[in-house]
Amino acid sequence: MINLKEILDYLKHKKIYGRTDLIVEGITNDSRQVKENFIFVCIKGEKENGEKYISSAVSNGATVIVTERKMDIGDITLIITPDARYSLAVLSSAFYKDPSRKLKMIGVTGTNGKTTTTYFLESIFSANKNKAGVLGTVSYRLGNKIIPSFTTTPSSVELQKILAKMVEDNFDIAVMEVSSHALMQQRVVNCEYDIAIFTNLTPDHLNYHRTMEEYLKAKTKLFTELGKNSRKKGQKFAIINNDDKACEYIMKHTTVSIISYGIENKGDFFAKRIEFNLNYTSFILCTPQGEISITLNLIGLHNVYNALASSAAAQTMGISIDKIKKGLESLKFVPGRFEVISEGQNFTCVVDFAHSPDALKRTIQTARHLNPKRIITVFGCGGDRDRSKRPLMGEIAAKNSDFVWITSDNPRSENPMKIVTDIEVGIKRIDFTNYRVVLDRRKAIKEALDYATENDFVLIAGKGHETCQILAAIIPFDERKIVRDMLKEKNKGKK
Repeated sequence: MINLKEILDYLKHKKIYGRTDLIVEGITNDSRQVKENFIFVCIKGEKENGEKYISSAVSNGATVIVTERKMDIGDITLIITPDARYSLAVLSSAFYKDPSRKLKMIGVTGTNGKTTTTYFLESIFSANKNKAGVLGTVSYRLGNKIIPSFTTTPSSVELQKILAKMVEDNFDIAVMEVSSHALMQQRVVNCEYDIAIFTNLTPDHLNYHRTMEEYLKAKTKLFTELGKNSRKKGQKFAIINNDDKACEYIMKHTTVSIISYGIENKGDFFAKRIEFNLNYTSFILCTPQGEISITLNLIGLHNVYNALASSAAAQTMGISIDKIKKGLESLKFVPGRFEVISEGQNFTCVVDFAHSPDALKRTIQTARHLNPKRIITVFGCGGDRDRSKRPLMGEIAAKNSDFVWITSDNPRSENPMKIVTDIEVGIKRIDFTNYRVVLDRRKAIKEALDYATENDFVLIAGKGHETCQILAAIIPFDERKIVRDMLKEKNKGKK
């Protein structure tokens, strides 16, 4: 509960019509969530305009309406602002009393690696006895409380509400994945970050950003805003992957201290003597404070990068290299990220979230490095999303696999066969014929598992940790459980 005038002071550009001596008990841009004494902010989305729901919001108890134009709404207080999305974020931060100022804030952005990096950080902070909350693609985790995640970065209202809960429950640190959509849609406005991490940039979300240049600019916003108008004490850090082509652009567009990490181009943090197999990844972690051997439970070169980024962030916060080692090595797995599913079968089966060209390539190359007899890949592409990556993923799967099943991912409202046709364009570029099209994902997985023999590697890519499949309707689909059940059945048939 807060006074309206008090939170309106946070908005620089506004026109006010009506009373400001009101008590505010909540804020939302969803009229269905409005209760007595709420502020309702009218957001113009791609399909809906919030102005359409003003009467519903008022009926539910809204006493203040925020819009981008003047209109007649009777005796209800009207606030006109040039940017409703921005205003929603600012007002939400004000309503929840600026929670990001009371936490150590770490934002992780990039195409791939965000989720694993946050899991590594969570494990390091646990080893160091810090109380850290995590917001990301898999879930929002506040200690023992786990909230299902529907977007990588929550809406500005939900974000401020969760951060406020962290403050209330005496958390020290908030670690969060920051998506390019969230940056463009101003969901993280008035979140004052102390550390921003850049993992990498590869083609993805081009249906939204249109070009790689625009995609890069969106990611860079996290770094251009870092340290601006700072109200918190302490140095800010940009932690940047020195091996990624986008690193120079990002470095030029931040004013804070830069810490680099890499493998090919050695940065402040780097790794040497890297080895991995199906059970572990080992390397020497080299830092400004010395070197130490690390043995990860996670597999692959990409996880060495994620570990380097996490180590850099932790060391800037004063965490010792021994505690960093303990945290990195304590992490057993990340849900749906190169997750090995073993039920005693004589071949390897992995479920992975890889749903971009670069992620799929890295995952299959990691599998190839393990020297299997054959690589069998099952994948599809999402509907109502970036079409340009479909032929790329088809070509990558064909070039790097011995046999491929093309199936449905989350087709949403799009014709699944149309998606497959786009994927096949890439497969046919290299005259690859060892593939089958099976639209039913469950059936495709079963066929691939039945086809696998001793020392094969079956990669089921695209959905990872997800527990549903989005067709015309949403259906339950926990791929990891489905695969386990199929493998148990397959093994039962051999006895």
